Amino acid sequence: MSSQPKVLLVVNPISGDVNKDVIFEKVIEKSETEGCDLRIYSTTGDDDQQTIREMVENIRPERVLVAGGDGTISMVAQAMHGTDSILCIIPAGSANGLSVDFGLSGSIDQALEVAFEGEVSAIDAVSINGEISLHLADIGLNALLVKNYEDSDTRGKLGYAREMLRTLSEHENFDVKITAGDEVLETEALIVIIANAKKYGTGVSINPIGDMCDGFFELVIAKKLDFIETAKILAGSTDFNPEIMKVISVEHAKIECVEKSAHFQIDGEYKGLVTELEAVILPGYVRIAIPVGLRDEE
Repeated sequence: MSSQPKVLLVVNPISGDVNKDVIFEKVIEKSETEGCDLRIYSTTGDDDQQTIREMVENIRPERVLVAGGDGTISMVAQAMHGTDSILCIIPAGSANGLSVDFGLSGSIDQALEVAFEGEVSAIDAVSINGEISLHLADIGLNALLVKNYEDSDTRGKLGYAREMLRTLSEHENFDVKITAGDEVLETEALIVIIANAKKYGTGVSINPIGDMCDGFFELVIAKKLDFIETAKILAGSTDFNPEIMKVISVEHAKIECVEKSAHFQIDGEYKGLVTELEAVILPGYVRIAIPVGLRDEE
């Protein structure tokens, strides 16, 4: 039986525009340098979470490296929940919000350095109607953008810009009732964000008080904005504005769309139209590798 520490690499072959062959080569090289026994799994879209769960239980890897976007990372985290394995992010998706929050620039070399030599922290998750969000979920404007982008044939910045303009022309505000503890808020909203983290993948800081390890998540409610301000939010060219956004830090919340349903997305994946959401924090959901000193800087 091998006494080498085991490492599992999970790759989403169709995520983003990163060359996956380069990832394979660099991970194999790093694993050999570190003296690790490497196993590789490429997602197929067919029962991946269960397959990865079985691999984690059978192989018992010390580290699970994930090359993909936020949706892939969230899926793998769910497969790892309750184990001692360490989740390690290799940014390789169209949206890499989690990597942005953890100070990973997108460099494969940097991601591998953090994966094998970084600190380990237990991060929270949010259960939303029974589904898991590690990063950011929302209803309204951004969720419609995610839907439009998923449905489009164009990828990259051009595709995103095209769908952003389409989304701005289609979106309508909605009335929402939010119950969080003793507080009840009824308002018209452009977007309601269930934020476990601070930033969207564009780099825009949408939740400045966010801390993925504090046992709370934030509701960020943006009310009606003009066209230019809305476009800035979608494009990631403006940060949190306390004059137009309200933040509530909670452990549990109920969100009800009053007159009509709203578009809903979790960690960059469109989930459909919803009329009601119930969100609850799940503290210390998974162990994750982060850059050395990151927690001290926050």
